[in-house]
Amino acid sequence: MRSGRSFFIVERRAALLLSFCLGAGLPLMAQSENPATKPYATLDRQSVTYRGPVTTGDKSLADGPAVIGMILPLRGPQEAEGKALLAAAQIAIEEEQARGALPDGRKLALAVRDESGQWGQASGEILRLIEQDHALAVVTSANGATAHEAEQIANKISFPILTLASDSTTTETNVPWLFRLGPSDTDQARVIAREISEQGGNGKVLLIAQADHDGRVGSEEFAKAARERKLAGIERVELAADGSNVRALAAVQSGAPEAVVVWADASVAKRQLVLIRQEAPGARVYLCSKAAQRGIGEAGRSGDFSVVVASREAARPAFAEEYRKRTGAAPGSAAFGAYEAVRLVAAGIRARGTSRVLLREYFAGTEKARGEEGVLAFDPAGNRIGEFSIVRVSGEAAVVAGQ
Repeated sequence: MRSGRSFFIVERRAALLLSFCLGAGLPLMAQSENPATKPYATLDRQSVTYRGPVTTGDKSLADGPAVIGMILPLRGPQEAEGKALLAAAQIAIEEEQARGALPDGRKLALAVRDESGQWGQASGEILRLIEQDHALAVVTSANGATAHEAEQIANKISFPILTLASDSTTTETNVPWLFRLGPSDTDQARVIAREISEQGGNGKVLLIAQADHDGRVGSEEFAKAARERKLAGIERVELAADGSNVRALAAVQSGAPEAVVVWADASVAKRQLVLIRQEAPGARVYLCSKAAQRGIGEAGRSGDFSVVVASREAARPAFAEEYRKRTGAAPGSAAFGAYEAVRLVAAGIRARGTSRVLLREYFAGTEKARGEEGVLAFDPAGNRIGEFSIVRVSGEAAVVAGQ
């Protein structure tokens, strides 16, 4: 009764207002005439339209090479990370090209687009990789926001995406076209929390998190894992998105932490490592995979730091050697992922041809993938199957497997 009465009062007031306006000769503005507020960024919904799955007999692929696409940060703060991933991908594509042509006579090629810019930039560039470069699959960087944009496109146009992003939420929606190459934030958080617990875990643990999407998601996962392990003394410090925050220095100086966990991108983590080594040289330092990129070891020469990786990374000495020869640095965790992503797509194209549907099925075929040497396997949600463990890195030395 109360809800009906309220509706009647509102309706009557609206009618009275309408009568007043008409009687006074006042113009009435339709809802569509209200001035629109321009959004910060939008997806191009004219370009991103669902067209149904590509059929297995699809012949729309343009003549020319079989293209593997990559979306990377090639300008701005993450430029060094993007170039590091590109160097790894180029090694992989050259190795595949050296194997000879594909069964249909095509050659493999790499197409790269820049994700740098405001939110929405990446979606347009991913579409160009698909529509203009005719990529058969796209590999994204470690940026979680880019992975979410790719996820929307993959879901709408049925297109295989492999991502290096660790954001656990990217595969929680169960988009069947998205596959994650490395450990998720959840995987990393659990391994790091377990390591700290087994090393004692009774002292102060400082969690330094960048105030962006990936920093927030990752630090929340670590806080959850720390509670599960009953770790005491967790102190969280949030950095500005550009990494500048004097509170981090104060937190380190306020009491020597037993361990420091850094959830930030490589450029920010590098500055934090210098600070940590100066103020708390005895602390064990753990970096998320996004932080552990090329050049990060320059800040850690006074001590080791630890990262979580897939165990198979230690089994790529030839790649690590070639990468160091070209770049002058050891490959970071994402560089290993970029290398493996390109090799995986190439293996799928050789095995299944240039149908995007069959390529997706190849990635999803975990039983077959397990039986093929060098081929990764994924669970039904698109998460990588395998063991993840702590490795310790000293300066720019080679990655050494830990316990």
